[in-house]
Amino acid sequence: MEQKGTRIGWLIAGIWALSLIGGFANNGDPAVVKAADSEVFVYSESEVRSRFKQMPSIVSKRYSSLTKSRIKSYVDSRRDLTEQLLGKSSMFFPIIEQYLKEYNLPLDLRVLPIIETKMDPTAISQAGATGLWQFMEGTATEFGLTIDHLIDERFDIHRSTEAAVQYLARLYEKYNDWGLALAAYNCGPGYVNRAIRRAKSRDYWSIAKYLPRETQKYVPKFLAATYLVNYYHEHGLIPAFPDLDLQITQELRVFKAVCFDEIARISQVPLPIVRQLNPAYTEDCLKARKSGTVITLPKRSVRFVAGYLQMPEEGHRYFEELTIPDQEQESLTMAGYRLVLYTPDADSTLTSVAELFGMEESLLRLWNGLEPEPKFDGIREIQIFLPEIKAFHLPKPAKIDLIPQVSMEIATALSLQHQHDVVELMRGAGTGHRYDYYTLSLADTPEDVCRIYPMVDPEDLMDHNPKAMWVPGEIIRVPNSRQNLAVR
Repeated sequence: MEQKGTRIGWLIAGIWALSLIGGFANNGDPAVVKAADSEVFVYSESEVRSRFKQMPSIVSKRYSSLTKSRIKSYVDSRRDLTEQLLGKSSMFFPIIEQYLKEYNLPLDLRVLPIIETKMDPTAISQAGATGLWQFMEGTATEFGLTIDHLIDERFDIHRSTEAAVQYLARLYEKYNDWGLALAAYNCGPGYVNRAIRRAKSRDYWSIAKYLPRETQKYVPKFLAATYLVNYYHEHGLIPAFPDLDLQITQELRVFKAVCFDEIARISQVPLPIVRQLNPAYTEDCLKARKSGTVITLPKRSVRFVAGYLQMPEEGHRYFEELTIPDQEQESLTMAGYRLVLYTPDADSTLTSVAELFGMEESLLRLWNGLEPEPKFDGIREIQIFLPEIKAFHLPKPAKIDLIPQVSMEIATALSLQHQHDVVELMRGAGTGHRYDYYTLSLADTPEDVCRIYPMVDPEDLMDHNPKAMWVPGEIIRVPNSRQNLAVR
C-alpha cells in the first residue's frame, strides 16, 4: 500500500512539474498551467470573511466595501491577472523580504508593490513617481538613489527596495503605527500630520476621511493584498511563473567596462533576461569604475561571469565561439536547473528547508502553494528548483596563467602534470568515483559550497580537504554520494 501511494505521489508531482514548466515555456501563460487543474473554485463570501477575521495584520482591520471588492477581484473575477501577479512576485519577494529582515520590519510590507505598481519595476506614474516603489525624484535622492544620464536607481530592484525599507522604517519611527506610516508613504507626512490635527486622533480609521481620496483607499487595498498573499492557495490560484532565470538571481559587482550582449554570450543567458534584470541602466553597457557597478544575473551564471571578467584580456579569445542563446529554447529545456522532490520530516520548518537548499522561503511557498507557516508531516512532498551553478572553466585548453585568481602558492606547488589536471578540472573533465571536484571562486567558504551540495556537511567537507587554503581558483574535493547526486 505504501509503495502504491508513493507511485501515485510521484505521478501527481510529475504532472504538476510539467504544468509548471509549461508555464515557464509559455512566458507565464496561466492558461497552460491551469490546464492540469480541473477543479472549479466557487467564491464564498462567508469563507473569505472568516479568513479575513483570522488573518494576522500589522494594521487594524476593517472589512470595508473596498477591501471586499478588491479581494473578490483578486480571487474570483480576475483570476488570470492575479495568477500573473503572483508569478511576478516570485521575482521580487525574495529581494524585498531580504531587506525587510535586515531592517527588522514586518514581512507584510512586501505586498506594497502589488498596490503601488502591480509588480512592475518599470512603472512611471503621471506625476513622475518611478519604479517598483514609486519614488519621486526628491525622495529618491534623499535616500541615496542615483539618478543621472547613465542610471536611474529607482528602477534598480535592490537599491530602490532598500531605500523604500529605510523610508518605511523612518515613518514607523515617527508615528509608531503602521496604518499612519502607510498613509504617509502614499501621500507624505504633511497630509497625515494635518489629518491627525483635524481629527484629534492618531487612529488611521479616524483620520482617513481627512486624507486625500487615493490615500483613503491605500490601507484597504493593503489589507486585500495581504489576504491574497496569505490565502491565494485556498482559492486554487496557481502563479504564472516567469523564467527561472528571473526568479533565482544574485548580484555581481563589475569593475570593467562591459556590455549586456557580452554578458549574455558569456553567461549563456538570453539578452532580454539580462536587460529585464537590470532595468536601471539607460544604456546596454557598463562603464569601468573603481568602485564597481552592481548588476543582477541569474544565480547559476554569476560565478562564471565573474571568472571571465577577472581573467586577463588575452584569455577572452577562448570564448569567441560562444553565441547568445535563444530565450524560447532556454525556457523549453529549463537549461541550468534541476527539479528536486523533497519530503521534509515532521520536525522541519520552512526556514530549515530553505536553509538546507540555500533557497528563499518565499519561492518555496509560491512554488508549492504553501500556507505562510506550513506544518510538515514527513509525507507531504515539496518541489524545489535548484540552479546548476557552474564553476568557471575555459571552453578551450589554455595555459594555467589564464585561469583567474589562482594563487601563486598553488600554481608553484603543483607539478606540470598537476597543472594539466587543474586545467582539465576547470574545463569540467575531472570527476572521480568518490568525489566531485569544485573550483573555488569569489571567496567561497565551506558553507557556500554546501549550499550547492546540500547533503554535505561543512565539517565533513573540511575533513576531506585538510590542506585546503580556501582561496579563489583552488580545487577542492566534495564527497560524492547518492543523496548528494539526487539534489544536484
